[in-house]
Amino acid sequence: MKKLLVGLLISMFLAVGGPAMGASVVKKDNFTYKISGDWQIQFRKEIGEDEDLDLEYDDLEIKNYAEYKINDTLTAFGHLDFGFKNAADKPDSDANPHLEEAYLGMKISSVKVYMGKTSSPNDDFGVAGTYETVIADDCFDEFANVDGDDLVAISAKIGEFVNIAAAYEIEAESEKSDGNGTFYDILVTADIKGLSFGIGYQNFEAAGSDIDESAYGVQVSYDAKVVAVGADYSVYDADNKDDEASIWNICVTVPLDVVEIVAGYVNLDYKEDAHEDEAGWYANVTYKFPTAKKVSLFAEIGDSDGEGEDIGYLAGMRLKF
Repeated sequence: MKKLLVGLLISMFLAVGGPAMGASVVKKDNFTYKISGDWQIQFRKEIGEDEDLDLEYDDLEIKNYAEYKINDTLTAFGHLDFGFKNAADKPDSDANPHLEEAYLGMKISSVKVYMGKTSSPNDDFGVAGTYETVIADDCFDEFANVDGDDLVAISAKIGEFVNIAAAYEIEAESEKSDGNGTFYDILVTADIKGLSFGIGYQNFEAAGSDIDESAYGVQVSYDAKVVAVGADYSVYDADNKDDEASIWNICVTVPLDVVEIVAGYVNLDYKEDAHEDEAGWYANVTYKFPTAKKVSLFAEIGDSDGEGEDIGYLAGMRLKF
């Protein structure tokens, strides 16, 4: 046991500060531990009127993963992820490093069942390729405003091509709960020789609200190696008719060895006149170092058709391990 603990400490040191940058793995009998990170810092001028250039800490995450292989078909696993963005952006406040994900689960063959604090399946919906959101990504992100803090979920691969994930957020009202309401969520995707499809649905009710809200959408993309094209369409529906809306995206990606170029267009359309429709575009380029492709430099520009808004831009660096 002492040797195992020493190994874990050495692994963490190598991952966050030693010479061997990269995902560190400790294996001991049937136990595996991994630590990884995603760090991004950028100069950014937001889309809008009279916005100033700022230095942003877009993502500063340390992710921990552990698993025990119980037998040939059963594995227990857990994630414990921390974010340091708030602490970096507001060093003089009480915005300390915060817990981003904490969940435990069991895997049987290709089926995973897990519970805890983590994102819902439809956080992965959509084809938007932005570093920073222009107008909106999709109706799940823009209108749902749900967090998986009391989440129970299942995911599975069916056959060779189909993946399905479903989740339910318990409407817990105890002092140990965040009290963020309840929702259920399902996402089905299929990947066949470069062609991908996806269908998502979510129904939710905010804490203390009797308004029934839902979001649903479809996505499709095709990767022809020399270029990838994707599109999605999502709809937000609610008892409060003034907020009903739809969002569609188009995204084109051109990979050029160590350089990737992305361009896209997004449109937000409200069904009622209580809100103004919006549309926007973006383009970005990413350079990955040939000898260390998890280290990248990037730049992005974007704009919307909002009245009086100026073009926005950003440039920065990202390091993953």
